Amino acid sequence: MYDIDFSEMRSLFHIEGNIGFDKEEIKRAENKWGALPTVLKDYYRQLGAHERLNRTQNFLRRPDDLFDRDEYLVFYIENQDCVDWCIRKADLKEGNPAVYCRNYYNKTVLESNTLFDFFNAMALFQAGSWGLSYADEEIYSITEEQADVIRGKYQKKAYELGQWLRVSFYGNYKDEVVMMTENGDYDLTFGAEDEARFLDMEEFMRELKLEAY
Repeated sequence: MYDIDFSEMRSLFHIEGNIGFDKEEIKRAENKWGALPTVLKDYYRQLGAHERLNRTQNFLRRPDDLFDRDEYLVFYIENQDCVDWCIRKADLKEGNPAVYCRNYYNKTVLESNTLFDFFNAMALFQAGSWGLSYADEEIYSITEEQADVIRGKYQKKAYELGQWLRVSFYGNYKDEVVMMTENGDYDLTFGAEDEARFLDMEEFMRELKLEAY
């Protein structure tokens, strides 16, 4: 079977091998819903059962727990079930379909153009939500000026979220993340899977004299 390349997520969490659901459960879900996108099936098989990647803050629905809402199949939920992410049931035969978000206003809007991009963005969100092995426990409130300094230090990562919260991600290495959430100014968290990288980040952030909540 051809493996979809989830190497960015593997590098972020230092994942080797597959930590996924068994093929029988995935097949049951596929039979129940008539089809599942190739990216979703392979994500379930390779990485779906990894706890920190999929359940630190928001929750991937396991194959047996997928459910529909109107014309959408829901596969990911916010931790208080106020928001969820879904695929149009008409798109289930596509390999890499768009992902939609049911937001706080109960409106279903486009979140990501592809499922692959969504999984990468959510992996960064989970990582920035204390999912990595080394993480600062605080949430910091930062100004636009402080945000600019951080952007000057860390490269912007290719993925973001925008329909639930407006979240962008930064980092110079594959296994570190600085997460900035727009909230008037910004909320900031950071972490790394490598201890030495985390200590470097911590020292840099300390110099900015960030204010924690």
